[in-house]
Amino acid sequence: MDVFCVGLVFSRDQLRYHSYARQYVEALLRLHKQVAIFSPNWIELNQYFQINFRDQAKRIHCFALNEYSDLNEREGKIAFFIRHIKLRRVIKNAERRMNTQIDFLFFAPVDDWIRPSFPKFLLNLVLKNAWSGLLINMENYGNLHGLGKAPLLPLNVDPKFKEPDYLLSSENCKGVCTLDRFRSEQLKSRVYKKVVVLPDVSNYKLPATLPLLINQIKKMARGRMIVGNVLLENEEVTHFTNLALQANPDQYFFVCAGAISSQHLSASAQESLSNLLSSGKQNNYFILDDLDDYEQINALVQCFDVCYVMASKQPMPHALLSKAAFFNKPVIGVSQELTGKLISTFKLGIVVSTELTESMQALQTYRLQMPLDQNFNNSSLQNYTQLQNQLHLRDAWEMLLWF
Repeated sequence: MDVFCVGLVFSRDQLRYHSYARQYVEALLRLHKQVAIFSPNWIELNQYFQINFRDQAKRIHCFALNEYSDLNEREGKIAFFIRHIKLRRVIKNAERRMNTQIDFLFFAPVDDWIRPSFPKFLLNLVLKNAWSGLLINMENYGNLHGLGKAPLLPLNVDPKFKEPDYLLSSENCKGVCTLDRFRSEQLKSRVYKKVVVLPDVSNYKLPATLPLLINQIKKMARGRMIVGNVLLENEEVTHFTNLALQANPDQYFFVCAGAISSQHLSASAQESLSNLLSSGKQNNYFILDDLDDYEQINALVQCFDVCYVMASKQPMPHALLSKAAFFNKPVIGVSQELTGKLISTFKLGIVVSTELTESMQALQTYRLQMPLDQNFNNSSLQNYTQLQNQLHLRDAWEMLLWF
């Protein structure tokens, strides 16, 4: 009897999707599926699975895929169609090498593989597999802050040609996944098929030995409350650097880890960062490296007292939310559609606006509870962690694959 084979298509070379690949494969193996992974990061993923899933390595196959981002809005219909044809060839070649058929394709994110003005019959012509995907752009389905703003797309109607979710009504699309548990019903009212909320899973493994960097941070902090963040998706750093400039240097120590690219920094961010670095203050430490080591990132989060979550350009839960909850670290988060709603709904921390006084007040609130590992009630963080675990991910995949 042939084993059901799932193809995971990751079109972005970001740490978030590397983590999803690892977690999704583990969940699918628990469901006794065979997995084919298509990713720009296929070599590293292949090495990871060979080492960590040695006894099931025959059920995991990794293949190269060029990186693509939906930010390329100038791509025309012909180029879009050609890209799908190329993907089909990659899949057919993979099937020949595995000597098996891929029964189901999952796109993460699916936003990269749908277009509002592309004919559905042409997609069905080139994409004949049953498929689904992770939809990340959910703003069209309503406003999360209760400001009375109507959804950009009418609800309870079928998607129409030229609407962004039109291709999700394809007969071969068996369902849609989202990380947004607040607008899943609105999405379902349009695609009128299975909508599955996936946990925002992450990797929580710590290094076998404590990195020297962590000891260095704790020595520099000298007992001050460590307020830290890790840059994973070109987050806006202005609020964090302004806070480090204004906060009492005898009470707080600020840590910022991750590469800061000048091309992603706004003028205000460049000015704020320059002011902080030239201020001579001894209350901050910047680790300006491109972090791709999960264990090091986890060790950093664990050594923070508070995670400061900055605004990200990604319309998804902030990549640090699940990690902060797992390591029992309360969050201060700059208000943002989905991230702000998650922090307030699940009581993961304090949501602040861009007003600096709110962040200062949030810091003071947590400082009065130091040491937080003894005085802070982390039950809400533990509840959120339970929602993001492998068990819920496996159940979500089982629901998606039941068709």
